[in-house]
Amino acid sequence: MKTSRVIVLVVALGAAAASARADLYTKVDALYNTPADVKVDNASAFRTSLKSSLGYSASLGYKFSMVRAELEVQYFNSSASGASDSSGGGLTVSGDYKQYSAFLNGYVDLPSFLGLAPYVGAGVGKAVIDLDQFSAQQGGGNVVQLWGRGMANGYQFMAGLQYHVLGKATANIGYRIMHKGSFETHNYASNLRQDISAGGFDQMFEIGIAWGF
Repeated sequence: MKTSRVIVLVVALGAAAASARADLYTKVDALYNTPADVKVDNASAFRTSLKSSLGYSASLGYKFSMVRAELEVQYFNSSASGASDSSGGGLTVSGDYKQYSAFLNGYVDLPSFLGLAPYVGAGVGKAVIDLDQFSAQQGGGNVVQLWGRGMANGYQFMAGLQYHVLGKATANIGYRIMHKGSFETHNYASNLRQDISAGGFDQMFEIGIAWGF
């Protein structure tokens, strides 16, 4: 009895796999990103906010019926906005914050209504963060000046709507949040490695188009 059930299950899974539609697709997105604050923890601790900015992503993926798997790369370029030290005092900040990320994402495409197909997804990956003359000043003197690249682990969650435009072209609009762990870069004054926390969640609105499904 158990053997027959296993055979039936294997046959059913094989039939489902054979009937599933697999499509290779490419996708590009424009992202409007509101980054999380950057926090430096040391004797000259400070927290700085980053300006919202546009970013871009490109993806290559497979669509298996209602499930998709894709590899995504992202790029953002932001700059320092305002900052405060550990006592809450104001600081003058400057410098660029660039982020290059790669994520492995999984999506579930839900049944459509009125031509709109909802989707949800999640991804894990790595972010390379490049600080260019990133500094905080108080009273004309540098509190800290950072430069160089560091790598952080990250994960993200996505949700949105899709609409089939022409043939296998699909437009999408959505929202995502991304979390990055801490990373290391250089402290210019001491020439030592400096731990940086990018805790909190980046919030992004996205609009894009895919070709292939």
